Amino acid sequence: MKQNILVVSEALGEPNHKRGIFHFTRELMRSIAAEGHELTLLVETGRRYRKLRRRERRTKLFPTEARNIELLALYRFLDEINMAEPPARNGLRRTLDWLRHKVTMSVSSDYVACFLRAICMRGLHARLIENKTAALEYIPPDLRHLELFHDFQLEPGFYTYQDSSALLMLPPPRIDARDYDVIVVDTPTRVAIRRRPDAKVICVVHDLLPLTDLKLSDVATRLFLSRLLTSLKQADELAFVSKHSMMRFRELLPQFAHLPARVVYPRTRFDAPDVLHLPAPSGRSGRPNFVIIVSNEPRKNVAAVVRAFRNIPQADLVVIGYAGQINRMRDIPKNVRFAGYVDEQEKAALIAEAHGLIMPSLAEGFGIPIIEALAANTPVLCSDIAVFREVAGELANYFDPFAPDSIVASVTQVLARQEEYRGKIRARRSELSERFGYQTQARDFLGRIAPPERLVAAQ
Repeated sequence: MKQNILVVSEALGEPNHKRGIFHFTRELMRSIAAEGHELTLLVETGRRYRKLRRRERRTKLFPTEARNIELLALYRFLDEINMAEPPARNGLRRTLDWLRHKVTMSVSSDYVACFLRAICMRGLHARLIENKTAALEYIPPDLRHLELFHDFQLEPGFYTYQDSSALLMLPPPRIDARDYDVIVVDTPTRVAIRRRPDAKVICVVHDLLPLTDLKLSDVATRLFLSRLLTSLKQADELAFVSKHSMMRFRELLPQFAHLPARVVYPRTRFDAPDVLHLPAPSGRSGRPNFVIIVSNEPRKNVAAVVRAFRNIPQADLVVIGYAGQINRMRDIPKNVRFAGYVDEQEKAALIAEAHGLIMPSLAEGFGIPIIEALAANTPVLCSDIAVFREVAGELANYFDPFAPDSIVASVTQVLARQEEYRGKIRARRSELSERFGYQTQARDFLGRIAPPERLVAAQ
């Protein structure tokens, strides 16, 4: 049965940051739209969006009621982040930039509007824009997911205010969701949802790393706790990206064990051109090469892999993403190349051309690059941690993430047994597509859910 679904997504509803949550939600929206459901995305608007809209309206070419200029401004606003630009160089700079942004927002009309709505001194009036993309001649690949939405619900300053409300102990922002059958909150979010009694709120929990990662700041932990508690109090169902994440949740927060829960794995494209009979890559320079996808977080453990490649002169390592200070470490091997940010097409090509994808993380909620590699028929080498065992099973070569010698041995084995590893992936491709292909994600996310006691017993 067709349902009207409101999507509350910080990853999609403001200039996005192309991380794992973005990937998960993008593929989920693609799957839900393919099932015929009608999607609306909650989008934060602010000074930047209004500036773009005013600039285009000055021409006075379109009728006053026309939405073309507004839709153009909205797409441009959601694409304003240039991912190719390096982030702030150190934690202090990032913190200062974040505080400057919050202070600026706290004296803005958007912030005041959110606050007045939160304390019920201003009414809830959802403002919708129909997403008629025929007026847009060209939509870049990085924005194609926006075409999946029938409407955009505009909420001034919404995602920015939620963090301020958590830190200052103010009421959470409120939204009007009475026109929807399902409200999807794609990561714990501080929001008060006004809805119909028969509507359902599904909250996605990717991991609890803000609570368990000792290297994250106290502010990040406080914000996450506030978001999580607000979401859990309103959720009718929970969706976890792995059994590992669900088990950790049950261990750390047993008071919420009564909430029905399911596991909905992240997905990727297994309907790409046939890779079953392609020969093993030779590498762009004629040398074997491996790829690693990282962010500037200690748990990603990229330094261990860089050190390991000092003892693997016969192969190259391509580091995708921003590795922080790692690319300035002493004695970086000549066979290590830092590619920085690359777009989705280039990333997919690098994975497909590689002799293996390396995932050395010390902790993860899932590990999306693993399934991207399996979709490309590329061997996977990863840390021997529980969540990676759940995702890759016997298709990966596992190593001790604390021992560079173990990483060296793993790379050497995969180099010597390329066809064996690729053959295993080819033999399981149909099963992998059913488990990790986007076509089945909507079914798993919106389908019937088992009672919580059965899920706990199954673990």
